[in-house]
Amino acid sequence: MKKIQREFQKIYYNLDKILLLFFTLFTFMEFIWIPLNSWISEGLLAMTGHAYLSPTNLLSVFAENLLVTGLFILLFFVNIAIAYLELALLFTGVWQLLDEKVKHLPDYLRDVRDSMVAIIRHSSLPKVLFLLFYSVILLPSLRRVLNIYYFNKIVVPQFIVDYLSNTVWLGILILFFLLLFFWLASRFMYALPNIYFEHRSVKESIAYSWKKTRGRKQVSSFFRLIWLVTFPVLLFTGIGILLYLVQLVAEPYLPDTGPSYWLAVVCYAILKLAYYGVVALFMMGFVSLLTGKQLPNYRRKRLRHRLRLAILLVSSLVFGTQGALALYYPFDTLPVTISHRGVDNGNAVQNSIESLEKTSQLKPDYIEMDVQETKDGQFIVMHDTDLLALTGNPGGTHDYTLAELTGMTASENGMAAPVPSFDEYLEKADELRQKLLVEIKVTKADSPKLTQNFLKKYGQRLIAKGHQMQSLDYRTIIEIKQYSEKLVSFFILPFNSIYPTTVADGYTMEYTSLDQNFMVKSWIRGKSVYAWTPNEEESMTKMLLLQVDGIITDNMTELQILMEEMKENRRYSDLFFLQFQSLIYNFE
Repeated sequence: MKKIQREFQKIYYNLDKILLLFFTLFTFMEFIWIPLNSWISEGLLAMTGHAYLSPTNLLSVFAENLLVTGLFILLFFVNIAIAYLELALLFTGVWQLLDEKVKHLPDYLRDVRDSMVAIIRHSSLPKVLFLLFYSVILLPSLRRVLNIYYFNKIVVPQFIVDYLSNTVWLGILILFFLLLFFWLASRFMYALPNIYFEHRSVKESIAYSWKKTRGRKQVSSFFRLIWLVTFPVLLFTGIGILLYLVQLVAEPYLPDTGPSYWLAVVCYAILKLAYYGVVALFMMGFVSLLTGKQLPNYRRKRLRHRLRLAILLVSSLVFGTQGALALYYPFDTLPVTISHRGVDNGNAVQNSIESLEKTSQLKPDYIEMDVQETKDGQFIVMHDTDLLALTGNPGGTHDYTLAELTGMTASENGMAAPVPSFDEYLEKADELRQKLLVEIKVTKADSPKLTQNFLKKYGQRLIAKGHQMQSLDYRTIIEIKQYSEKLVSFFILPFNSIYPTTVADGYTMEYTSLDQNFMVKSWIRGKSVYAWTPNEEESMTKMLLLQVDGIITDNMTELQILMEEMKENRRYSDLFFLQFQSLIYNFE
């Protein structure tokens, strides 16, 4: 017990330094650099004359103006450098805490400054690339827990992960590489202090770490790293559950919602303080493991409370303000529900009349489906540009007439259904009073007037019945808005990069890269945001907390159950628990 008390005393003595380090750095990144970086990026994009940046126009954007391209490249390297220095500051700040010499705050700040100057002086491209490789590929939990901006932008879209995972041998291969990367992270981890603190080369540092973890030591290093990553999650989970139970037990005895609300705000502020405290413990444990240093012992008379309590109070006020906003009934308006390709947990073949009939019984707000042009200029309901996987026929929709395509059978998950024309699908949807989110899929084989022909034939009917449209092709969106402002259209973005300036009514964003900054800009500019395609409760909850305008999912039943629970459970304990979950996700 005395040992635990001494450890808490050590942490309390360094509380001013810990809070100042993490709170100042994260606040600077969140409220200064990230908005500034976004503003610069949007300005550069505007200089190219393009409204957006996505994989579909990447080459044309950067080929437009060489000067602007050079500035984009410069901004990219500045962001990488800042991410490198952000990681360096966190490592250095914690390393200085573990110094055997007892330091007051001014001494600590001076030593951190001197260390950072030395790190900058000895920086090199190989060091930056190695740290990028380590924190993004080998140990991604490091960049997520520390919220390293720009490194966190590097994500694999979930729909790609889902596709790879659904193939058994690819899933096994992914698992193998995950274990391999974590093993390499445990073998390379001792290179980090050599790079940052000893200023050795990457080659020397890796050789040192590899030698230090050879033989039986590689097993102990592997499991020590697992424990180091796992312990903060367990500790924070315990604290969060305790605070949740306090809120849950107290609510029935509070006279009205006012005290319950403010108790939840206080619990939220404590939770955020605990989160950064746990992150600090993780970093201290990590750096201690790498360097062999521990927090020094302090005499009791050295514990001066005033500065620590002042920093703690300021941090608590900021976190309390965040909690007051986050817990003020964020779910008064829940997002619209959209079934992806018309299915619900694989209840039928995608984009089929059968799936439309089955899923419409759940009464989603919209059913998303895909339309492609045929050889004879008609329109077929089909997602894949290659028909082989679904129908067993080679080629794409432009290789067949409408009659030939509707004579085919699509097979999926042991089920089969006829391939429908868009006329059939739309007729059935209107009969069922089911609104559609119609995606126009564009290929190189399309006729020049594909969108115009489609709108001429179906435009007024889509408007009259309240259907919506979306597309990955921005030219299609422009033509839709030129046809009628009343026809709501969404521009699909597979990745969140630079905020677009388009005529679209909103954006359909792949959810893994969707963040609060994108949502705030969309609210300011009056654009709706649909998240595509969260299929698990965890990812759905994330999107609900972001307060997106719509969720496109393959699991409509699960989404509806989750949303119904949120409508019925309006207790602040439930809202607090959701915020707790969102912080837990940062450790994953």
